[in-house]
Amino acid sequence: MIRAIALGCTLGGVAALTCAFSWPPDYADQSRADVATCVQYARHSSPRFEAVVREVDLSTGHVSIDHSINDARGEVAFSKCLLAVRQWRLIERNLPRGPEPEPTDRATMAGTPPTSLIR
Repeated sequence: MIRAIALGCTLGGVAALTCAFSWPPDYADQSRADVATCVQYARHSSPRFEAVVREVDLSTGHVSIDHSINDARGEVAFSKCLLAVRQWRLIERNLPRGPEPEPTDRATMAGTPPTSLIR
């Protein structure tokens, strides 16, 4: 997934670099899906919690969300969920994978003696 698309860059007179970015069209759909997921999560602690995406600005990436007023428990659950989901979607999912960890030796796990003895 491409997170942002560079539309154009110019170099000004005193070495000022100006660039314009635009988010891909599926960013709005992903934002709505993330909000819907976190609303369901928040309803576990506050059954009447509601939140809806009002608008998504693809030029800045700003997502405007309308949510329930005076529902502190639901708001906390919603905010924590949304921060975690957006961090995963926009940052962690796109990081390169590290090497797989080495398999541990069964003989050293939980203090068990080796099954065979080589001398």
